[in-house]
Amino acid sequence: MWVILMTLVAAASDIEIAVGDGDEVVVKATSQPVFVPACRGVSWARFNDTTGQFEATNAEACGALSNAIKVGSDGHAFTVDVPLPPLPEVGFHLLRPTVVYGVKCKEESPFPLSGCERVGSMDGPQIAVRSRGSAVSETAAKPE
Repeated sequence: MWVILMTLVAAASDIEIAVGDGDEVVVKATSQPVFVPACRGVSWARFNDTTGQFEATNAEACGALSNAIKVGSDGHAFTVDVPLPPLPEVGFHLLRPTVVYGVKCKEESPFPLSGCERVGSMDGPQIAVRSRGSAVSETAAKPE
């Protein structure tokens, strides 16, 4: 039991996730570089006030495989890249990111082909987004 618990604690300490500017989070590696998939490495769950739960958001399909993003101790910012519905009455969406990452991966390779020694995921802090996300253009976000 303790071995499993210690493994989970060690895996959770590979990265830190902090709220960035506006509609982004900053992921930092805590000890050694980690690799995040270029497509859907960060997924976003939106709080549904009707159900009282976070629910997955719809993301556009991934294109061709791209190299994984190498994240070091200096960090990398990830912006909300999913379309969100119009703002609710409170004036913001409450989102929670989940970051998928790999440790000891082959550099300059797509994530599925990088042969990571270990793959993990971590939920980040909740963020308030006062827009419809960067996947929705400003003209589409404004009522006609």
